[in-house]
Amino acid sequence: MSSEESVLIRRNVGSGDGEEGVLPSFAVWPDSGRGEGGSRSLRARVHNLVEGEIDTAFEYGILVLIALNVLLFMVGTVVVDGVGSPCESHCVTLNDRYEKAFESFEFFSVLVFTLEYVFRIWSALEFPKYGAMGPFFGRLAYASTFFCIVDLASIAPYWLNVLGIVPEVEYTTAFRMFRLVRLLKADKYINAFSLLDDVLSENAALLLATSYYAILALIISSTALYYTEHNNPDLAKYYESIPDALFPTILMLTGEFPLVDFTPWGQVISSIIAVIAVAIFAIPTGVLGAGFVKAVERAQNREFTVELDD
Repeated sequence: MSSEESVLIRRNVGSGDGEEGVLPSFAVWPDSGRGEGGSRSLRARVHNLVEGEIDTAFEYGILVLIALNVLLFMVGTVVVDGVGSPCESHCVTLNDRYEKAFESFEFFSVLVFTLEYVFRIWSALEFPKYGAMGPFFGRLAYASTFFCIVDLASIAPYWLNVLGIVPEVEYTTAFRMFRLVRLLKADKYINAFSLLDDVLSENAALLLATSYYAILALIISSTALYYTEHNNPDLAKYYESIPDALFPTILMLTGEFPLVDFTPWGQVISSIIAVIAVAIFAIPTGVLGAGFVKAVERAQNREFTVELDD
């Protein structure tokens, strides 16, 4: 077998702790689309390029392009001439000064993302699940997946503006905020991010319980501070009602104390809140930390890739 025709084998190995259902298994790395002579079809090659799980220059190129897009989007708002806040009509940003350069890079980026999106939809039938649905419904089902929707949301604002569907300046500017959606595209290309899903699902019950007690502490604390501070001339405007008290109280539960002129009873309640805040953040932090350690250990012990050559 030549190096070009080498077959990648992915093996899942049990951790050795006797877990049920964790047995060594072998699966040939994508070989869909092979003809009788063993050559791969164009669609299969495109599919392996845009959907392959093994690190490639293409994947890293997309990641770099995403990072540059978000970076330029942020840097473009820097004021280089005029008063920045509030920014009047004479205010000039980097995006205004180097408009042609920003627009050229935006066009190049959207073109690459659009081609990637089209290639992914076209080659989606290489997935057995979608291929079994037929050309139309298979691609439609794939286009409805989360990452395809993210891809579409990251390029749609640009084309809607180019086509004149969103002609007004104020709407166009607001619509361009969806460029930040491209950050979500990075999750697809960094396999380590998938560990977060495992950790959250495994610890969902405990995290839900922690969230419940955090909300309970917020409501009780806000109510208590409302009754102690709504007649306090220094803080009355922040505690005119219990809903008004929610915002400063949630800041206190996160460790921030923007208000200090409390009544004596308010000081007692604030001290209790400071103690509760430690537990509210310490418990989920410990749960997530331990969960990530276990998830990383499982990933390292159970999965590896080897290449076999003749």
